[in-house]
Amino acid sequence: MKRIFTLFLALALSVSGISAFAQEQDKQLANHLALGITLGLDGVGLEAALPITPYVQARAGYSIFPYTFKRPINLGNVEIGGETKSLDNIPFAATIWKGGTGKLLFDIYPGRRTPFHFTVGLYIGSGKFLHAQADISRVLDPSDYATLAFKYDKITVSTDPKGVVNLDNKMGIVAPYVGIGVGRAVRPGSRVSVGFDLGALITGRTRFQTYNYVNLEGKAEPVVLSSELLADDQGNYRDGGWINKLTSFPVLPMLKLNVFIRLF
Repeated sequence: MKRIFTLFLALALSVSGISAFAQEQDKQLANHLALGITLGLDGVGLEAALPITPYVQARAGYSIFPYTFKRPINLGNVEIGGETKSLDNIPFAATIWKGGTGKLLFDIYPGRRTPFHFTVGLYIGSGKFLHAQADISRVLDPSDYATLAFKYDKITVSTDPKGVVNLDNKMGIVAPYVGIGVGRAVRPGSRVSVGFDLGALITGRTRFQTYNYVNLEGKAEPVVLSSELLADDQGNYRDGGWINKLTSFPVLPMLKLNVFIRLF
């Protein structure tokens, strides 16, 4: 019995040594693949990851934001077509990252086995960080959809062909990403890995815009918004200056949790 135990122990140590040696000799040159689920400020997504070297791993994926904020809003009285109409209890819906975002990221590790990394890459999407809709179709005659312009303060706008006023916060379709993180998406010695990302998208500047469809045969002409267009006669910003503040902020923060499973 003692000999059997000694033999088993020796075999286990031998296998462990071979495994450690194999991991040490693993050059990690695109010879592994992991798939992961991500959850963060860019929504819920899927990513694939592979090592380029022990010091660099590449990740590519796509995320969508699954939640749409919906509630009725009150916009007060607005003059439309020479008539004063009430825009109270208007159906309103807003979502972020309209259409989802693709991403290509590179994790750079200062050591062969260190979990800490720097990340650089690109986010690619529709360019609409925020998309909102106010449905005023019940206030208008259907013949006025996309044909009648009206003013809200100093902003001239119209509905789309469905009687909906659209609002977007626009950024570039491609935005560079820089950040730091903890964890390796691909761990040759482990089947499951967990990672955490903290960084920012470099947007430069964004802009809020609504649209005019009048005499454009259903096409949309952007109408760029500013706090000045929402100022009263005394020059006070009705929005508290928030449109100008938000559009001048050059980055968007990003926070993300990742869980990966190594396939091979």
